[in-house]
Amino acid sequence: MSGVAGILLRGRHASAVRESAPAVAAADIQQMLARMRHRGPDGSSWWLDASIALGHAWLNTLDEAGPGPLTMAGGRLAITADCRLDNRDELLARLGIRDQSVADAIVLMRAYLRWGETCPVHLQGDFAFAIWDGERQSLFCARDHFGVKPFYYHAADQRFSFASEIGPILGVEGVGTRISEHQISGFLAGLPDDPQSTPYGDVFSLPARHSLTVTAQQVVLRRYWQIEPSARPLRSDASEEFAHLFSQSVRNRMRGSQAVGAMLSGGLDSSSIACVAGLQNAAARKPKLPTFSLIFEKGSPMDERPFIDAVLDQQQFDPTLIPVGNYAPFAEFERVLEEQQGTFLAPGLTLTRGIYRTAGAKGIKVLLDGHGGDEVVSQGHGHLHELANAGRWMDLWREIRSASNTYGDSTLGLYFQFLTLYGPAWRVARLRHLANRALNRIRKPAQMPRGWRDLINPDLARRTELVDRFHRAGTMPPGVQASDALSHRWILSNGYVPHAFEVLDKAAANFGVEPRYPFWDKPLVEFCLALPGEEKLSHGFGRYVLRRAMQGVLPAAVQWRRDKIDFTANLVNGMLRNHRNLLEQLLVSDANRIAPYVNLPQVSAAYARLLRQPDQAAPLDVQYVWRSASLSLWLRQLQHSGSPA
Repeated sequence: MSGVAGILLRGRHASAVRESAPAVAAADIQQMLARMRHRGPDGSSWWLDASIALGHAWLNTLDEAGPGPLTMAGGRLAITADCRLDNRDELLARLGIRDQSVADAIVLMRAYLRWGETCPVHLQGDFAFAIWDGERQSLFCARDHFGVKPFYYHAADQRFSFASEIGPILGVEGVGTRISEHQISGFLAGLPDDPQSTPYGDVFSLPARHSLTVTAQQVVLRRYWQIEPSARPLRSDASEEFAHLFSQSVRNRMRGSQAVGAMLSGGLDSSSIACVAGLQNAAARKPKLPTFSLIFEKGSPMDERPFIDAVLDQQQFDPTLIPVGNYAPFAEFERVLEEQQGTFLAPGLTLTRGIYRTAGAKGIKVLLDGHGGDEVVSQGHGHLHELANAGRWMDLWREIRSASNTYGDSTLGLYFQFLTLYGPAWRVARLRHLANRALNRIRKPAQMPRGWRDLINPDLARRTELVDRFHRAGTMPPGVQASDALSHRWILSNGYVPHAFEVLDKAAANFGVEPRYPFWDKPLVEFCLALPGEEKLSHGFGRYVLRRAMQGVLPAAVQWRRDKIDFTANLVNGMLRNHRNLLEQLLVSDANRIAPYVNLPQVSAAYARLLRQPDQAAPLDVQYVWRSASLSLWLRQLQHSGSPA
């Protein structure tokens, strides 16, 4: 993790102030770097040339890294980069670079010299960078394939500015703080559908797998890659190939720092990473891998201690257990909102911040995170649609019956849903009466409101065209749903992916920690996309290929674990036990603050239901209350700061 920033004076403005530009830009770039000092505890520096200023705040997590920005070709090229290149050896060979210690940023510039603006196509890893080409008088920017590294920008006729966070851009002259209603409606609906929008109308996000070319005359956005299955033929044993790619990905993300740790929740994904990384440390005769685990009280529905202990019993770890006592989800929330510069779809972020805080205090700079295993390896739900569509009803029944406690629905009810969608008309008609009788017996009375529309002020929904947006991006199309490969790709392309990375990046940066995600590796993602459905779901086990690949690496209790912890009850208890007065203030006394955005009667009704039956809280009610309270706190913060809301 590090921070990039820059300002480019454009058009007539650049020509008019060319003589004084360095002095003006120096003051601005220093201010930008100061506003993200937390991203660069190891130092910061900047580079100026006429109408361009580049800044870099660095955290030394790579042996090859160091102060930037860096220049090349007699000053013709300059770069500021937050990057880790995973195909570094391949690039060194292709570019004819013999110095094995050369910084990744230098490799990026050499790649730009060789391939120009198509250079991101040749890269693997996590990166966000900007290269100034003095000969062409252009600024070339790019963000990695999945959006792990953040890149925000503001484009105006006279000035283009960018940074790793929103805050530094808001401090630049001419950048407004007008909030985005488009973003607010998407937040309330749980729909991060626009990869360019941010909470501020004048600041944008460079989408994942896109580049941006800025000149005095234009700003051009291009997509350089799209998510596709690997074209390489699959090996006879997919689990062996997965194990190889996964091990390689873990090794790449441990490169360059001795201060590497891992999150360990006891789930399949984090445990797989921790065990593989621990074995790699042992093979290299390195110290035991530090792990960080949240520990809930024994008997709690959130207690994963038995699974954590099963992993730790392998004796290759240096564990830190972090007790979660009286959970207060809105504790430090003002600080969290300052970090995030807006609302975010992560109710459990305060718990994750506790891990970052503890890891940072212990000197950890790189923290391996299992985030994304569900999406990348896949639970294989699309395979159920494939079985039904092919008329393989007995195979479908066996899979659903094997996984009945995984899907949160009755075996019979779920089977009839597929039968209704894909079964022959005569069979559906014959069994409809039986299905309705069975479903009526097993279904509980509906407790949830109609959906996200009930939460949002109808005027706001109309102004931001939310219904159309939701149909376009919030619901998987039937044709996509019927194909495991297409539904898998749809999930990986979803706006939640970069949103989650941006939220976690900002939270971790404040504690001097860089999260790295072994599942989000380009070759691994392409491999998983190419797998047939039965490698993703088999015998009721999702992520089947990962489970087989971890044979002999994971404890069996974790390897074949079916359940996942639902933190909803913990969130409800924390809000009502510790923030009752705050909720009353935000949702009742100061309700007018959020009235232009939410449907107040529905929010009040959801809150009343939580108070009345907290142990039977409907997930949608919980989201109504949490999102409304979060939005109110952010709007209050903006009002106190003098920003327009």
